[in-house]
Amino acid sequence: MKKYSLLIMLWLIFGLTTLSYAQVTVIASKTNIPRGQSSVVTLNYQVTNPNYTPCSMTSNFGTFEIGNVALGTNSTPLTINIPSNVNFMQAIESLNIPFRVIEKAIKMGFNKFQYVRTFSSQTCFGAYVPSTTVTFYITTEAAADFDIKRIELYFENRRAEITVPKNYKGLKAFADIKFTGSGLLKGYWEVDGRIISYVNQHITYGREVTLQTPAIPPLPTFETGTHIVRFVITSPSVDIPIPSALYFVTAQEVKEIVRIKLLHPEDKSKLDFSPQKFTWEKLDGTMLYLIQFFDNKDSKPIFSAYTREGVYHLPESIFKKIFQPGKNYYWKVIGFDESHNTVGESNVWEFSFNMSAFIPGQIIIALSRSDFSEGFIEEIKHKYEVEVLDFFPLESVGSFVILLKTDRNIFEKIDQLKGESKIILAQPNFIFQTFSEPMRKLQYAFDLMKIDKLHRFYKGRGIKVAIIDTGVDFEHRDLKDRVVFAKNFVKNDSYKKEIHGTAVAGVIGANINNLGICGVAPEAEIYALRACSQLGEKAEGRCTSLSIAQAMDEAIKKNVRVINMSFGSSNYDRLLSRMIDSAAKAAIFVVAPVSKMGNSITFPASHSEVISVGGIDEKGNPYPAKEIADKAKVLAPAENIFTTIPHDKHNFMSGVSLSSAYVSGLLALYCEKGNSKKIPIFKGNLCKWEEELFGISLCD
Repeated sequence: MKKYSLLIMLWLIFGLTTLSYAQVTVIASKTNIPRGQSSVVTLNYQVTNPNYTPCSMTSNFGTFEIGNVALGTNSTPLTINIPSNVNFMQAIESLNIPFRVIEKAIKMGFNKFQYVRTFSSQTCFGAYVPSTTVTFYITTEAAADFDIKRIELYFENRRAEITVPKNYKGLKAFADIKFTGSGLLKGYWEVDGRIISYVNQHITYGREVTLQTPAIPPLPTFETGTHIVRFVITSPSVDIPIPSALYFVTAQEVKEIVRIKLLHPEDKSKLDFSPQKFTWEKLDGTMLYLIQFFDNKDSKPIFSAYTREGVYHLPESIFKKIFQPGKNYYWKVIGFDESHNTVGESNVWEFSFNMSAFIPGQIIIALSRSDFSEGFIEEIKHKYEVEVLDFFPLESVGSFVILLKTDRNIFEKIDQLKGESKIILAQPNFIFQTFSEPMRKLQYAFDLMKIDKLHRFYKGRGIKVAIIDTGVDFEHRDLKDRVVFAKNFVKNDSYKKEIHGTAVAGVIGANINNLGICGVAPEAEIYALRACSQLGEKAEGRCTSLSIAQAMDEAIKKNVRVINMSFGSSNYDRLLSRMIDSAAKAAIFVVAPVSKMGNSITFPASHSEVISVGGIDEKGNPYPAKEIADKAKVLAPAENIFTTIPHDKHNFMSGVSLSSAYVSGLLALYCEKGNSKKIPIFKGNLCKWEEELFGISLCD
């Protein structure tokens, strides 16, 4: 006992100079996490114990914090055991960062937060154990670290299991990989534990990529029985389970696949932009058909459906969500027997929808308000055998508009209606579409346009700007103080927060709030007029003559100063032309992007009273082509524009729609400067044009 007391006394006298504190540090596998979703992060705790004594450290929980405010708790305990004669030890924690924690931080106005663990120890002799802290930064999906969120494996039947006969050729497996950020994806395909091919593919920003097994070598089908297919990712590190897909090879030899004959629509058909019927010849012994649609011959199907008949009617809901005018699509049919074995397959046929599209069977007529009466409507209905779908006034042009429907040839019916003395206009209900495509690079437009210098003088305070587009997310933190009015004009639909309109609104008027981005006119008043509906999950939108006319009428009545219409059609629209003339008389700037459909420049950019806008890329080159940009009155940035998208997010976008938005923002600043509607001629240099417009020295 005295011996031990003496040792303790010696340690008290000399030990502080010979023993050191144990230390805990933590390294995170990533610190940038995307908003709008939960994230999984690997934390590597490293303990240094210079005393070489057995040691155990425990943390009962971890907390997510901003300052002294707790955002959430991770209740999983963590213990680090250090054996004798070891001075370094590691422990791994797989940390799930809940979506609610990220949302709380954003609502508090912060783009970062901390994860803290405090350790305690009863056994670490002379140990001082501080808290460990990791700081996480909330970013957009584009700026997030490259991370794999989910992997789904399947075969051409869209299932993770399939049965094929022996020596079946052409069996393919697909991997849908959901991810954030961008980077180099490394991995390999394996069958029954044997590697058949490697993958090294750079993945740029998006949300999902689809990979498929190679044609050479193919998935082996020469051995009967069950086979397991896996796609193993080696980089980046993956914190999710790797799924498997199974295929069963029967003892029955493969039969020759019978060719299914496609009937309608014929190969390379150009169709009206409306739901279509697809037909083919039925095969004896075939119990089920799978029809598949593709936007590229070698890609996975964009839509598939089963049917027992030799015909498939494309549903209108699917048609509106997936297909667009002016694009090429492909379709084929596969036949299965009662055992779900493939017995027949067609060739792949191509089709497209006409770009010069209009709503099938719909006709717009206009007459003066003094000539309108319910009796006139009844007379038109019976005389021309048409159905009246809608009617309303356009106060800004003193007209009444009636929307009709017919089962006959609309152009023949339009010629008949033009003979009525009271009818001042008869035309199809044309379809317009927005122009954009997602991309990821660095932002450059503000520097190129010297916006920061302009903001020393003008910010668009109080200037009303109407955005006629898809729905703007008026609750977005960068827009909620700027959108003063929102209204829906899409028939049989409610107001929705959509990508294209929100992106355009961000360029024009995102608020200065130290939270996100800044628009060209950050103090303008935005009127969000939803005349277009989004097509599927992409940014493209679809509008009609009627919805645009109603939105323009609303904008004129609201006394806006600028109307941005980032869409176009190959058709000259007489109704909208009258609306544009009315806006010009009211000293309203109407801005629209120049694009090309067929051999013509799109309307409304082609209208003489519209300020038509073309694009330039990051290097100042015409975008997307010189022959199109040359038709514009002004050129503005179009490529890789960082802007707002719905649900408090931001992303990089490209397209002349955003060029139009930049010019609309500049014109809002110009309206704040004075009342003149005369603008200088663009001579090829955007900064010099701005100097003339504002009378301010801007260019270096």
